[in-house]
Amino acid sequence: MKKLVLLMLAVFLVIPALSNAGSMTSRYDVTFGGYVKYDVGWNSQNNHSDAYIAARKSSSQRAILADEYSNTFQNAGETRFNFLIKGPDLWGAKTSAFIEGDFRGVTTGNQYGGFQLRHAFMKMNWNSAELMMGQNWQQWGMPYYVPAVGITDFSQYLKGIRTPQMAFRYFFTKEFSTMVGITSATEWSDGTRQFNDGYARSNWPGLQGEIAYWTDRCGKIGPHNLKFAIGGYYGRDKEAYVDPLNAANYKDDTINAWVTAFRYSVPIIPEKQGNKAMSLLLNGNFFYGQNVGGNNWLAPGQSFGAYTRPGGDYTAPTVFGLYSGLSWWITDKLQANGMYGYLKYNYSSWARANNRDLGNMAQTYAVNLLWDANQAIRFGLQWMTQFNGYNGVGAGTGTGAGFAERTGSIDTYRLGVWYFF
Repeated sequence: MKKLVLLMLAVFLVIPALSNAGSMTSRYDVTFGGYVKYDVGWNSQNNHSDAYIAARKSSSQRAILADEYSNTFQNAGETRFNFLIKGPDLWGAKTSAFIEGDFRGVTTGNQYGGFQLRHAFMKMNWNSAELMMGQNWQQWGMPYYVPAVGITDFSQYLKGIRTPQMAFRYFFTKEFSTMVGITSATEWSDGTRQFNDGYARSNWPGLQGEIAYWTDRCGKIGPHNLKFAIGGYYGRDKEAYVDPLNAANYKDDTINAWVTAFRYSVPIIPEKQGNKAMSLLLNGNFFYGQNVGGNNWLAPGQSFGAYTRPGGDYTAPTVFGLYSGLSWWITDKLQANGMYGYLKYNYSSWARANNRDLGNMAQTYAVNLLWDANQAIRFGLQWMTQFNGYNGVGAGTGTGAGFAERTGSIDTYRLGVWYFF
């Protein structure tokens, strides 16, 4: 009798759970997607597959380990998967959510191959407005199209980062819109979790905005039509330091952190009747800013923030740069791409002499071929060279007396293969 009672109780508990599960799957439309990615390549310096910056060249007095040896690499960590969820309407808006992760692991403190969050955001879409909340690509400044083979290629040139944010975009017409919002003012993905740097200490969220125009009147190439936008970011950085007159207390300096950027996309030769063969696209950005270290807007090793001056106060250099890409579709499935990036910091003479290991400028060139063999498989073959200049000669990671060279360069050859699903 007791066994029968327990069995009936279990059945009564399970039936509501099954009922709820059924109602969930019937009310929500969930789509699963992503790709498997394999990379193999060679660097002329002893670096890894995510080489953001070239090491100094060896000099006659000092040998730099990274410059003395090359490096081969293979990985599949760029593999990713995602979920797109479409749910019930709210306040007259279509609602949706998007979740995506990959296995690069580098923003979680895990080893390469560990799962990490890329995107996690929700949207509400009305006929003339959109509200987005969560972790997503920055909503301003980044180029519309960067057809690189490696995920981190050209990250130094405001290629775009993913930040926790909230953005509201209003469409005045089908071709003209404006966006305002807030975004994480501090780097959240390197283990600090937004609690111990000057950008979080300032009590200011990062502010973002953009005015954009796009149209199909001049034709298009796939999803790429004529687009222009100007936007930017503004935040505050409160740098704390020990009071030189009272070691038992702190002082602080507040420095502006800002970037403004113009981005564009121009289909010079549009596609014809849905066929991209012989079409030509020009796209890129220009940017200018200051104190960009908080969110690594220009990638690790390139996003420099404030530094101390002789009087003990803080200041930050201005920076300007650009990315430009030219894409030519030889056939509907085969495209050739040429890309260029430039970055320059305006350090003072004193700062260059006393911060010799900080990057002063960067240039990157790349050419590649991308071939869509079918709907699932893509091949990419790329050559890329990066040139970096530092504020002065320095020790670097090497051996010997004296200093290594002020500049360095690295060539990367890479084959990438994607399987989309």
